[in-house]
Order: sequence, then structure tokens, then C-alpha cells
Amino acid sequence: MNDIQQEGFQIGTLIVAVVTVIVVLCYGLIFLNPQVALNPFKPRPTATATVAGLPPTWTPTPTNTRTPTFTPTRTSTPTFTPLPTATPTDTPIPPTATATRRVPTRTPRPPTVAPSPYTYRPVFQKCEHSGGTFIEGTVWRSSAGDPEPGVRVAFSASPGGGDVYYVTSGSWSGKSPGYYVHVIKPNGASPGTFHVWVADGSGNPLSDPHAGRVTTNSLGENDPASCWLAVVDFVRR
Repeated sequence: MNDIQQEGFQIGTLIVAVVTVIVVLCYGLIFLNPQVALNPFKPRPTATATVAGLPPTWTPTPTNTRTPTFTPTRTSTPTFTPLPTATPTDTPIPPTATATRRVPTRTPRPPTVAPSPYTYRPVFQKCEHSGGTFIEGTVWRSSAGDPEPGVRVAFSASPGGGDVYYVTSGSWSGKSPGYYVHVIKPNGASPGTFHVWVADGSGNPLSDPHAGRVTTNSLGENDPASCWLAVVDFVRR
């Protein structure tokens, strides 16, 4: 009885050992080649499968590759808006205090006038139309109106020279003291330039001969520029 049980255990052990070897062999085959028929979970084939007629390493090249074209987008031009112009304003600047130096003002002196070397000065009164050509006048002691008779008054066609004629101022019929007259032409016109001046007894001029100049003409009596009778006074300085 014991022998039969031992034989049964030995057979079972042998079967387990054989099955184990077969299982190990199956796993080994599956490990070495996953595509073996014994593998119920075969992996899917990859994209690197070899196509007949092409090299094993052929890589498909895309043809007619479309390159995207860039279309520029319209950009609106910015509108320039001028900035408001600032109006300049004058900022008052306070005055700077500066020390002012008082400069004394001086009243300018009047120019010094050299004293005249002549005792008398001629005063031209007027020149008008007349029946003849004359130079007349009055000698005065001062501008106050005091006539001075007895003064020699010279006459010539040139100042201080040439033919000199003298008359003494005095009392004439119907004239005041100090009156004198030089008759150039009793009747009619005698155009020309003449000079009168005061002279002493020796003929030395006591007034400027150039200042007592008279120019006569032959213009008619209705012409305001007519000059036949000239009136020249002399006043003592």
C-alpha cells in the first residue's frame, strides 16, 4: 500500500517537473522572439517595417510641400496731432538793487564871447523903392533910443577901402539928431553893393565894414524886393 502511494507521488512530481521545463522553454522562446506563435500577446508591428524593393532605412520624403506665404497686414498710419503751443508769458523780474552814485550836476557855463573890437554895431532896418538911390540912418548912443550926433559915417563900394566918403551925423532939416545920409544917385536906380561903417577922425573903423553891406537894385516900386533906399542904423555897444 505504501509502495503504491510513493509511485503516485513520483509520477506527479515528474509531471510537474516536465510542465515546468515546458513553461520555461515557452517563456524563453517568447522572450527571444515576441512574434512566436506561442505568444498570445504579440506586439504590434512598428512603422519601420521593411517594404519590398526599398532600402531598409528608407524614410518617406514629402513631396509638393506647400510653403505658407506671408501676407502683410495693413497697418494704419498714425495721425499726428500737434501738441498745444504754450503761450509765453513774461515773468516780471524784480529789479536788482544797485548802488547809485550821486553825480553832482554842473550847470554849463555859457560860451565866452570874445569882446568885439568895434565900438558900434550896424542894424539893418529896411530897403524900399524910392526916386533915387540912397543909404541913410541914425547913430544911437545906446539901444534905449538916445541919438548921437557928430559921428562920422564912412561909405565905399568896397569894405574899408577904395574911394571912401564921410558924412557926419547931426541935425538935418526935418530929421532927428544923429541922422546921416549918403546919396548914391539923386534920381533913378543905381544897382550895386555898397558898405557903410562908423569911423574915427583918423579914418579907423569903429564898426565892422563887412557887416554894414547893402545891395541895391533897379526893381519897380510894386516889387516887394525893390531896394533903392536902404536904412542902416548904428548903435554904440
